[in-house]
Amino acid sequence: MLRSPTLCLRGSGFGETRKSCAWRMRGLATAAALIGIALTCLAISRRFERERRLLAKLRARGALDLADDVPLSELSDAERDAAESLVTAGVLGIRRNRCYIRGVELVTFRRKRLRLLVSGAVGALLLCCLVALVILRH
Repeated sequence: MLRSPTLCLRGSGFGETRKSCAWRMRGLATAAALIGIALTCLAISRRFERERRLLAKLRARGALDLADDVPLSELSDAERDAAESLVTAGVLGIRRNRCYIRGVELVTFRRKRLRLLVSGAVGALLLCCLVALVILRH
């Protein structure tokens, strides 16, 4: 006895089988996961770029020690956020609403940040491949 394939009733085209509907949902899940990973990578890279620009700006102004610090009022809101992040990392110092670069910690910070950036990029690539394989294989 021949049985016709069951039809996918919700949100599908007329006469579409359940199998093709499931494949479409897997493709949608894959796209959503990959877009989420890409947006996370973009957000992290924007943060790193803001921090890099702030350090370059402070270096250009000569804020390399406590004597040559720069007032926080001269920084934009995004630069202040980056400064707070760099203070917690130990690269910047803030005293009396003025910030300066701590030169000693800057060398180790650059190495750590580069390692984090490279390992994060490789991890994101592997995660994308894994997500695509897992969702599309099953």
